[in-house]
Amino acid sequence: MRILLITHFFPYPPNDGGRLGYFNPVKYLSRKNEVVLASTIEPGELQYVSEMKRYCVAVKTFVRPRGLDSWRLARGLFVDPPGSASKYWDREFANILRECIAKYEVDLVEFEHLNTAVYQRVARHVPCILREHNVEYRVWERHAQHAQNTLQKWYAGWCAPRVRAYEAKMAPRFAQCLTVSKADARDLSAIAPAARVQAIPSGVDTEYFYPSREVKEVPHRMVLTGSFDWKPKQYNLQVLLAEIMPRIRAKLPDATLFVVGKGVPDELKKLAERTPGVTVTGTVPDVRPYLCQASLVLNYLQSGGGIALKVLEAMAMRKPVLSNSRGCEGIEVVHGQEVFLADGPEKFAEAAAHLLENPVVRCALADGGHRKVLESYSWTVIADRLQENYMHVIEERPGFTGSTEAARAQCAD
Repeated sequence: MRILLITHFFPYPPNDGGRLGYFNPVKYLSRKNEVVLASTIEPGELQYVSEMKRYCVAVKTFVRPRGLDSWRLARGLFVDPPGSASKYWDREFANILRECIAKYEVDLVEFEHLNTAVYQRVARHVPCILREHNVEYRVWERHAQHAQNTLQKWYAGWCAPRVRAYEAKMAPRFAQCLTVSKADARDLSAIAPAARVQAIPSGVDTEYFYPSREVKEVPHRMVLTGSFDWKPKQYNLQVLLAEIMPRIRAKLPDATLFVVGKGVPDELKKLAERTPGVTVTGTVPDVRPYLCQASLVLNYLQSGGGIALKVLEAMAMRKPVLSNSRGCEGIEVVHGQEVFLADGPEKFAEAAAHLLENPVVRCALADGGHRKVLESYSWTVIADRLQENYMHVIEERPGFTGSTEAARAQCAD
């Protein structure tokens, strides 16, 4: 099978959740299929095109003119595509996609994220899938609720119903919409009942994230990993630093927190400096040593959505995870067996102190989480589910004359 994957940012280097969500499907699907990647790209990322060519039969890129972003965002207040999706519509990229579809005779096109859905019009004669890494209208609604900047709050509040209407309009135009969680599938189906929606989770590369005994665990150390250049994640980090960490330290004075990842803004760095026990590392070449050192991995989410890959990474490395309910929204786990869930700053802090003081409980959580990842969230498993789904979509297209068995055998070759 030859698949065209369309992304609104370049998947390499896979150093944050968004890029991992695009990179891992390419890595694993390319083992049984021919993958063509078409993506917008920043000028400084052109050096990474050769890395993606290791997995793809072709990589086509378009350097998006960033100088037009402000104008496009303003335009997105009134015309489609709305919100941040307005930044990614460009006729030149549409022409690149037309050429890819014709030149490489692709069997299926997968559009990654609602930000690429506008290009479906150039691929109407090919089976098309929209893979929603977040159900966007929910993200906008939550951002409108929690944004602290007045202008951002107004912009999100204005765009949220427009994104909802746009998402509802676009979803039925695809042969199928894939979400990363059952909760997202319900939310999308609620606004687009005519759309064919199925939940297939995103996952973790268990060839990269796996248990290790080379780095010793540090007592009472907590770790939060991620990319923090997205406003909802900055809000979540602020709550953790300002409301939760002081409560934990009041119960356990030697507790420490390492915030590992890029994009922490200066105001949050200053807040971290004023919060005893907190270290902000910034960008690191490898998060795995920090996860190995953690006695407990945290994820507290009030704004945002989708599936928390950072939770799956910790589980894959057999580390205990403390999250709130929303932080594990896209992951089917049982409280007390695979993760520990606590909602609200006070209960979250109490749970953190309790777990840091109870190694037996942490060990049981770590073992349960590791089993869950291997069973349901390893990309080895997920790629097979995607493959099966693609075959069904292709077999249902008008004019398909091959047999299921022949098509599957062709994909296995």
